[in-house]
Order: sequence, then structure tokens, then C-alpha cells
Amino acid sequence: MSNHCLILNGNGRPLSYFPLSAVDWKTAVKLVFTRNVIVVKEYSDWIVRSPSINFKVPSIVMLRKYHKFSSKIKFSRSNVFLRDMYTCQYCMNVFEKKDLTIDHLIPKSKGGQTSWDNVTTSCKSCNISKADKILDNPPEATIPTFRDLLRGQELVIKDKIIEDWEEYIVA
Repeated sequence: MSNHCLILNGNGRPLSYFPLSAVDWKTAVKLVFTRNVIVVKEYSDWIVRSPSINFKVPSIVMLRKYHKFSSKIKFSRSNVFLRDMYTCQYCMNVFEKKDLTIDHLIPKSKGGQTSWDNVTTSCKSCNISKADKILDNPPEATIPTFRDLLRGQELVIKDKIIEDWEEYIVA
């Protein structure tokens, strides 16, 4: 059983695909009690109890109001990992998020900026080995498309999608 709850926007689509908009069950319960969301589905076999009430844990909730999105892809650590498909761009091994870092192709100490075209995904050992060097043949770093992020997202969510969520996650 997952301990997460999918958050849908006011139009019934996930609030975010990159990364998928899910919160832990405690946050979901708080959102229900503060009346910020409507419960769409609940876990059938999971009840939390307090001295005064029993409460089914939500599996899917929907915001009461529609949240407008920007069509521009936001620069973030998570989106860099998705673009690079959780693969160290130096050793080409796939890692979990916790084992990855963001590496500046042109180091900040040498004037490099934190931008799509100057950062890449690196494992911790490769990042330490590279240090503040500028490589002759650096990995490619580009602004990703939504398709690039979706490919990375498929790696992350493949084993984490709850059956109840599948009909709401349409790419």
C-alpha cells in the first residue's frame, strides 16, 4: 500500500506531471480538513482514528479551484534529473535521486551560471572527481521538452503508480 495521495487540479488532471503531484497521507488529510480539496477516492482498507472520529485516508483529491500553469518548463533540480533520466552524464550509470547531484559544466568558481545549458546530472563520485575542471568534451545540456521530462518521469513512477491513479494520469 502506498502512503501517498494524488492531487488533481480543479479540471481533474494532475496538478503536476513533473514530478507527479502526490503528497503524503498526512498532508492529504490536512488538505481535506482545511476544505482546500474534494476527496475523489479513498483507500478502501485504510482508516486513521482519533479519539473523536474515524477517517478513511484519501487516495486521490482534487483542488476546489483551478490552478493555472505556465507553458514554460521550470528550471529545478528534479527537472534536471528527469531530463537526464536519472543517469550520471559522466559514467552513464542510472542512480536513485538521493545519490545524484547537479554539476556545473563550467564551474561557478569560473563564472558558470546555473542554467539549463550549464548543468547536468552527476553521481556524487563523478562530481567529486571532476571538481572545478572544465572538460574538453562536456556532456550535452539543453532545455528539455515536455517529452524529455515525460520519459524521465516514466522511470520514476513506473513502480509507484497506484491502480486507482491510472485513469487520471494521461500524458
